[in-house]
Amino acid sequence: MKIDVAGRVRNVPLPTSRPLTPLFEAVVNSIQAIEDARRGDGRISIKLVRDQSPTLIELDRGSRDIVSFEITDNGVGFNDDNFAAFQTSDTTYKANRGGKGIGRFVWLVAFESVSIESTFKAGEYWKTRSFSFVASGDGIDSEKTSQSSEGKAETTVKLLGYKDKFRSNAPRRAETIGAHIVEHCLEYLIRPNPPQLTLIDAATNERIDLNEMFEKEMAANAKSIPFKAEGVTFNILHVKLYSSHIKDHLLHYCANNRVVKSEKLTGRIPDLAKRLTDGDGREFIYAAYLDSPLLDSSVNPERTEFSISLEEDSLFRSGPTWSQIRDAALGQTKEYLAPFTRPVHEQKEQRIQTFVATQGPMYRPILKYHCCPVKLQGGGRKY
Repeated sequence: MKIDVAGRVRNVPLPTSRPLTPLFEAVVNSIQAIEDARRGDGRISIKLVRDQSPTLIELDRGSRDIVSFEITDNGVGFNDDNFAAFQTSDTTYKANRGGKGIGRFVWLVAFESVSIESTFKAGEYWKTRSFSFVASGDGIDSEKTSQSSEGKAETTVKLLGYKDKFRSNAPRRAETIGAHIVEHCLEYLIRPNPPQLTLIDAATNERIDLNEMFEKEMAANAKSIPFKAEGVTFNILHVKLYSSHIKDHLLHYCANNRVVKSEKLTGRIPDLAKRLTDGDGREFIYAAYLDSPLLDSSVNPERTEFSISLEEDSLFRSGPTWSQIRDAALGQTKEYLAPFTRPVHEQKEQRIQTFVATQGPMYRPILKYHCCPVKLQGGGRKY
């Protein structure tokens, strides 16, 4: 069976609101390649390549548009088995990890082409394989394999030609991109002995240690709690994010240790301030990661949605509906966040008390419908 890569790419949904998804796919592939190599010294570098047009000479180098990403790892590489799987659409090669066999097509949705060079061990020898992945024909162009004298495993994937509609929606600051990578890969980084991840801005030579960012801003602030919804087991990981580059409190729904979709919590959790304050007076953003075998088994091939009934009256429903899963997860987040949202609630109450006592006495009759008693001047209480 022949594969029309251009047609396959056209059928892969990727909203422009998720411009970093192709980068995440490449980084996760590198993590898995290192796991396959059983390396205890795994390394991944992610290089940002920016627009160097002469017309941008006055613009801060660190804020110019990104035109490509280069991801390099020392994993198992594109050996014959991995290359054969790469050439097979919807392969089941990584099915035991939740792989759907289409992640590489996401690259070509957002980028014009992909260049790959990989040095790997083949028996007693080392080989280097290079090729381009393009949205035409069978997708493979200019493939070459030769003997190598390097003697070390190294694979570089270059995502080239960032398409305008995705590039314009992508963050530009290296630290912001780094924070998003860490947030997306958190469930890999929280495992023992994760690979070393380094983000490099080619325009400024800035280097960011993403493992250090994880340890400093996330690792010590994670708490995992199991719970059940309609008899199905879930696990929720509560995380305080101290990065100034993450702006929204989010609930992440995951499959096979990877974020699939995220929902903002503003408006869903009462008294949720833009930034919360911990017991040491440090401000943080909250993130929850929801996992379950049910989510693993119901994620769609594009890893963008779950095939779970939305409402209870579905004729083909088995197990909890999406609304029931969301409500149960929100209940867990409310309980965890209660110590941090309670001061916000109390501040609101105090403002109401002060306003009614000093400027709005005409509102006293309706305060009995309010959830909390209000202190009145003279020491009394009105409910």
